[in-house]
Amino acid sequence: MLYHISKTAGLKILKPQVSTHKKAYVYAIENMVTGLLFGAPHDDFDFIISEESGKPVIMECYPNAFHSIFKDKGCSIYEISEDGFLRGMTSWSPELVSEAEVTVIREISVSDLYLRLLDEESSGNLIIHRYEDSTNYKSTVSEHIVDRLIRFDAVYTDNEKIKKHYGKIVDALKNIMDGHLL
Repeated sequence: MLYHISKTAGLKILKPQVSTHKKAYVYAIENMVTGLLFGAPHDDFDFIISEESGKPVIMECYPNAFHSIFKDKGCSIYEISEDGFLRGMTSWSPELVSEAEVTVIREISVSDLYLRLLDEESSGNLIIHRYEDSTNYKSTVSEHIVDRLIRFDAVYTDNEKIKKHYGKIVDALKNIMDGHLL
């Protein structure tokens, strides 16, 4: 059994959609709790998401990101068959994809994703690292953000969220990229 999580309820067929991978896929995951982390819109500038020993781990990239992204957001969990799904097609190992339409086996509604994820944390199914004002924590987040700014060509972005949370990093990158160090 695989899971596809969507903010859209009532789907009977999942159709391939073009996303960050520039190819039309239906995305799925084996761990439903990991999938729930994608039940509300966010991006790599909000969280670092990983799995350790099959357990999802989420790390806030700025204070209160977890609450602001997931509170009062609903989603649907779609149970789907593994048939036709491929591994290793994206850079994130837990992710599986299918290029074909997929029939939904069952839909489970989640009315408040924030509360559901807190329940999963309490049950030991999810590790949530809330933002810490510590050198080690901020160093991990900074490395992640610098990687994403460069990888997504976002150093010269007009994105207000990036400017708000990472303006100093963006300014520092612009400074070292101006050629004066060569």
